[in-house]
Amino acid sequence: MRPEDRARPKEPVRAGFIAAYTLAQIGAFVSFQPLLQVLLPLKAQAIDPAGKAVVLSQVAFYGAIVASIANLLAGAISDRTTSRFGRRRPWIVVGAIGASLAYLAIMRATTPAALVGGMILFQLTFNLCFSALVAVMPDRVPDGQKGLVAAFQSLGNPLGTAAGAVLIGGVLVVEGQRYAAISAALLIGLLPLVISLRDPPLPKSSVPPFRLGAFFAGLWVNPRKHPDFAFAWAGRFMVLVALCLTQNYMLYFLQDVLDYPRLFPGRRAEEGLAILTTVSTVSNVAFAMLGGVLSDRLQRRKLFAFGAALAITATMIVFSMSPSWPLLLATYFVLGCGAGCFYAVDIALVTQVLPSQRDAGKDLGVINLANTLPQALAPGLAVWALGPSRMDYHVFFLTAAALALAGGLAILPIRGVR
Repeated sequence: MRPEDRARPKEPVRAGFIAAYTLAQIGAFVSFQPLLQVLLPLKAQAIDPAGKAVVLSQVAFYGAIVASIANLLAGAISDRTTSRFGRRRPWIVVGAIGASLAYLAIMRATTPAALVGGMILFQLTFNLCFSALVAVMPDRVPDGQKGLVAAFQSLGNPLGTAAGAVLIGGVLVVEGQRYAAISAALLIGLLPLVISLRDPPLPKSSVPPFRLGAFFAGLWVNPRKHPDFAFAWAGRFMVLVALCLTQNYMLYFLQDVLDYPRLFPGRRAEEGLAILTTVSTVSNVAFAMLGGVLSDRLQRRKLFAFGAALAITATMIVFSMSPSWPLLLATYFVLGCGAGCFYAVDIALVTQVLPSQRDAGKDLGVINLANTLPQALAPGLAVWALGPSRMDYHVFFLTAAALALAGGLAILPIRGVR
């Protein structure tokens, strides 16, 4: 950390902050994961049943490119924001309202181009909100509590995904109700944090004059000067590509390979995905808490993150064998174990290797490229791995397994964190 940086936070955060922050994460993921896992695949299928995989890939690719740019710029902008409402709060609010409007555009889309446009609007606004939300952690949480808070923060993914999958895949069947539900989840989930967040205004005197060239130059983090940051980025990126492949295409796997409606007459593949997601959520939550707390107590992050990546790798190999429904259920439970532990420990690790505390929003924007770029890479990689028939899930999941393993190995050279 540079000498001119502000000191890292020292005051422990209280249960109220952790609860509000966790609820905000859950609300964000309830609004985001069902959109990717269920609503977009169904919308792509409705627009072009024969070319649904290609349409979904195009939508995900362009949306992810915009998300990457928006996340990076939004973090840097919030670092410089001098509003009397704070640095992070204004962007959380504006982004959430914009994302709610984007759902309407996606729902009304009737062509691939319109669906791409709606997704671009969503990714632009949602990442404006989410980048500011993620930056709250290094702003407020001291190093000694990062594993604990990261464990609770990581609950947003499994609980949000499960709640969304059950709600969207099982309970609600009317399209308008589905989009209204995820919009309400986002706004309601964020509300307690927005109201209670201690987000003091940034003095205007502490912000240097804006120069466009210097602003864009500052977005680059030199991997030679900050190798730990680079290794952490690479590890997260490859593991998340593997998870993104699995999550985004599991619905089609249930439809086209497992033939879920034939196995369970009268049931839809979305309901099968909701069951899988619920099963993985149980293990995800348990191992997120276990990994986060133990990594704090033992002061070891890399061991847990690497072990989690190995567990994810093993599940991808099993998926490649097109397992039966009972084995798929068991494997999804293990996937939840690995994903939960990885998400919790990795975010704690990442916030300890940030190059700059003062520019935490910008640096986390760079890290968050490892969240958004997989969404851009995964569709093209999926089309390639699935082959001309769009049915080669053996190669598809083996590709995901190789990426998860490589991501785990990339974490090991980090020196600044045990």
